[in-house]
Amino acid sequence: MSIWSLAWAWIRFRPLGASLNVALLALGTATIALLMMASQQFEQRLSADADAVDMVVGAKGSPMQLVLSTVFHVDAPVGNVSAEEARFLEQHAMIEEVIPMALGDGFRGYRIVGTDTSYLDLYGAEVAEGRLWDEPLEAVFGAVAAAQTGLGLGDRFVGEHGLGGVGGPTHDEFPYDVVGLLAPTGSVVDRLVFTSVATVQLVHGMDPDHDHDHADDENHADHAADEDHADHADDEDHADLRPPEVTAFLVDFSTPMAAVALPREINQSTVMQAARPAYEIRRLFRLVGYGADVVRAFAVILVIGAVLGLFTALFQALEERRADLAVMRVLGATQLRLFWQIVAESLILTVAGTVLGLVLAHGVAWGASLWLWEHNQILVSFAWADGEVVLVLAVLALGILAALPSAVRAARIDIPRVLSGG
Repeated sequence: MSIWSLAWAWIRFRPLGASLNVALLALGTATIALLMMASQQFEQRLSADADAVDMVVGAKGSPMQLVLSTVFHVDAPVGNVSAEEARFLEQHAMIEEVIPMALGDGFRGYRIVGTDTSYLDLYGAEVAEGRLWDEPLEAVFGAVAAAQTGLGLGDRFVGEHGLGGVGGPTHDEFPYDVVGLLAPTGSVVDRLVFTSVATVQLVHGMDPDHDHDHADDENHADHAADEDHADHADDEDHADLRPPEVTAFLVDFSTPMAAVALPREINQSTVMQAARPAYEIRRLFRLVGYGADVVRAFAVILVIGAVLGLFTALFQALEERRADLAVMRVLGATQLRLFWQIVAESLILTVAGTVLGLVLAHGVAWGASLWLWEHNQILVSFAWADGEVVLVLAVLALGILAALPSAVRAARIDIPRVLSGG
């Protein structure tokens, strides 16, 4: 009988203990593997969205909140800044491009983002149907937002005040026309509704054409004085129009030196703050990593517990099989054969627990990806994580390590003493 056949026969002789060891190994391995896959997907998706933007400039406050609200759209904006601040940014030698963003409303839980079409270029977004926005109150839906709301070309909708989701006050006097649908990108673009900055300013009582230049203010006052009564009556509804504001500016650097010098200059010399998405995302990974480390530590404890259980089971089984092992030695089995006989038994249990754990982890990941696609139209690919091979090798090494004391003891068995009943 081969080493593996005999090892399997011994395992079948004690199915309950073997099953418990395999289950503990599988549970620990599955937890660690699932964490690896989820962490990798999380980091890849956030990094892909963040890497498209060199810097975000907005109102003073939390830089993390500024990045989360304007790059990932998962938090409330810090505040607004004057649209005139864009002049400083647009004229700066270290800045290649400035993209304005105006936030404030949503539709059925999806944010309405006022920006220009260059924002879509950051993520390689393309029109699947219709066209991009051109006139006020025209809107373009990302792929997920369109699929979940059920709107298509030619439909009309009204925005909901605030960003909290469904149920807020609506801007019924400013209906939007859907003029375009975007193709899926796998980025944050898929979950947004786009329109012009001027539209957002109009809906929120700002004057998109307002100019703070003193000379222009004088000309505007002279022109207002000459308007007829009908024009005055028409303007009464908008008498509270405020100077235009935007939520933030997305900035593209023209030189690598800007990453070091420009944020400090903006933070110290202007009323705005600058935040680097890549830096803030690293901070976020560290914060999220603490919670993942706790779960990972629990999984490691499970694996170690399973290995200790395996060690105990092998040691107890050795005591029960001393006579069998002594007979094997008498029949010609070498010390090396007995050594590997115990190691083979441990390897069978370890491989079974590891394979079962990986199947469980990838099965859960596959089910989660189907659920995310069905309910949120989010495409998640749970492929092998980078560290899973190392995980498998580590668990197998622990299984062999657990077998070594019993294997050495089996190889050194005292044949005369055992056969004499001592």
